Amino acid sequence: MKDKIGDKGFIKGFFTILLLVAVVFVLISFGKPYLRYYTLGSQTRDILKMETGNIDIIRVKIKEAAKELNIPLKDKDLEVTLDQKTIRVKATWSETVDFWGYYRKKLDFTMNEEY
Repeated sequence: MKDKIGDKGFIKGFFTILLLVAVVFVLISFGKPYLRYYTLGSQTRDILKMETGNIDIIRVKIKEAAKELNIPLKDKDLEVTLDQKTIRVKATWSETVDFWGYYRKKLDFTMNEEY
């Protein structure tokens, strides 16, 4: 007997594609905050290499970089300290990943850089 084209595999294929789309969406949703975290860390290291010694300029440039990346970094959560030869930057912030209102996950980030 000949099987019709739609008899086997349509539902299985449809759910497989639906599952793959859901996995890609979850990976993109969780990936964006981590990408911003790593990008801010890289930009902070570059800022520290260029601006040695002036804490106020470093603070302003880090805040500008965070604003460009849409990172909710507040003044109270950004610490820039200068020791004898070392500049240390510590920043903390939180972001919430939301899946259409059904599930929310709060991600806490802490960045420690020094030069």
